[in-house]
Amino acid sequence: MKNNFIASTFLLAFLIFVGAGASAAEIRLGSPSDVTLHDVTAQAVTYQGREALKVALTDTIQQRILQGQGSNFPAFALLPIDFQNGVIEIDLAGELNGKGAPDARAFVGIAFHIPADKSTYEAVYLRMTNGRLVKPTPPEPRIHRAIQYTAHPDFHWPVSRGKFPGKYEKGANIAPAMWIRFRLEISGSELKAFINDEKDPALTVGDLKFGNSTGKIGLWVDDGTAGYFSNLRILQK
Repeated sequence: MKNNFIASTFLLAFLIFVGAGASAAEIRLGSPSDVTLHDVTAQAVTYQGREALKVALTDTIQQRILQGQGSNFPAFALLPIDFQNGVIEIDLAGELNGKGAPDARAFVGIAFHIPADKSTYEAVYLRMTNGRLVKPTPPEPRIHRAIQYTAHPDFHWPVSRGKFPGKYEKGANIAPAMWIRFRLEISGSELKAFINDEKDPALTVGDLKFGNSTGKIGLWVDDGTAGYFSNLRILQK
């Protein structure tokens, strides 16, 4: 674990330039000290055979959800890198932790364009228990709601689903407790999200609410979820 911490600290401290106007950073996520926590907890674990950060909501935020005070809070483990456009690629997994509401779906994803005051963010997240690889197969319409784009504070799923059904959420080949390679390609107001080695994007968004903003990246979870994150790579353009 000590060697992994040294390696992750080194990789956080130095960017490797890979071409004019572009830079890349690799972060192993081997220690909670690699991130800044905002309304979440984090611990170093070995999950499904690999070292990872386990991220979950704090008990305070979880209780607010159970008391009916909403969800989709700006709750994430923040990375010490400013990001505007480029590629975010990470291995992630998620499962229910038994603390959530009955409609918890193992929500885990990546938030980005997070300002210093954390008043806004946008994110793409997965509902693991809605995935096509779940057995038995989730019923409709849940099976078509496995990957979601959201923007805080005014464009969470109730708004996007009500005004634009099926546009900002799609089905996906995912399931709880399995490692998934998750890739976000972000350019201006456009985003494409890819899962594993699939050539076609699982979700495409052409009107990011905070496109071209600069802000932090966050490892994001929501109601009743244990999220696991490993092998983060960021390519900035």
